[in-house]
Amino acid sequence: MKQFNSSICVYPDIQDGEPVFSGTRIRVEVFFDYMRIGVSLNEFLREFPSVTVDQAMDAMELMQERSSFDTLQRSFA
Repeated sequence: MKQFNSSICVYPDIQDGEPVFSGTRIRVEVFFDYMRIGVSLNEFLREFPSVTVDQAMDAMELMQERSSFDTLQRSFA
């Protein structure tokens, strides 16, 4: 397992080793996709109740810092 921060982890046997929210099987990529198409944070959290507000805020911060999912993925390599 690799852990980017307390909110995002990579497990080789979960979701094909893609970054997921810690304690879930929800890919961070899904969050980025939702944000890109204009879904509100609250709507995302309603859709995925196992993701906490803190986890979503951490992912949002990463999204702003890294500007793309590909850049985030490379940071786990």
